[in-house]
Amino acid sequence: MNRPLFLASLLLTITGSFALGQEAPAKINLQDPDLVMVESSVIPIPLEIFASLDKLGAQDWAGQVESREILLDTNRSRTALLFGLVVSEGFIAVQAQDKEAVRRIGREVLRLASSLGVAGSVEGHANAIVNAAGTAEWSIVRSELDKTRQTVLTKMTELRDDQLVDLVSIGGWLGGTQALASVLQRNYSIEGSDLLNQPDLVKQLKKSFDVLPDRAKRGKLFSQVGKTLEHLESLMKSDETGAISEGKVIEISLSTKNLVEAIYDI
Repeated sequence: MNRPLFLASLLLTITGSFALGQEAPAKINLQDPDLVMVESSVIPIPLEIFASLDKLGAQDWAGQVESREILLDTNRSRTALLFGLVVSEGFIAVQAQDKEAVRRIGREVLRLASSLGVAGSVEGHANAIVNAAGTAEWSIVRSELDKTRQTVLTKMTELRDDQLVDLVSIGGWLGGTQALASVLQRNYSIEGSDLLNQPDLVKQLKKSFDVLPDRAKRGKLFSQVGKTLEHLESLMKSDETGAISEGKVIEISLSTKNLVEAIYDI
């Protein structure tokens, strides 16, 4: 069973059906007319996202939260990838209930949004993230993180920065997938591995990336993005037993980690 869970961020899974008290679907159908379409990208809305992290049981999510120095340059495409990564890190920090990390991420989200030219639209959300983290109101933090992501995507679409919309989605999915693969690498299970069985989603992300204009993906970093997505598509397919093997999980973890580090590094 394919479970394309992490398009914009891993822990977006928590914000939807759990938060609203509704039963989550078993998987997302990329042809579902209720999905939000942004140009060629599929952006699942929270209600469409299967709330799955409970399947992994208790995990060391705190070990997935890293305090990174985020250095910006003039490459807005890289900034869009970074924005998606940082939002996904925010959801992971919420899962770890790390107040200081969430506060830091709230401030970084605003800085990245400013670099993308949409700070005014998300300042309220960013402040709410910082304030709610201080009082450990995690459901509010999750909601505001998701609102931040959605607001930035909507604003960039209005500004006709459609290529950046796709890159934010790729960055968010990448950050969540890297954290999930890292957790599964340390505590492998067949059931957990099914959460990485996402070939259709990776194919969609790769298609969206491939059609981006050349000006939006110049340089060594974006060559690595394309190659990594292609590699992940081949890895995220179950074998004859219906599982992603432990060896493939390790390879997924390494491939995504290397790309995440390349995005953060100037």
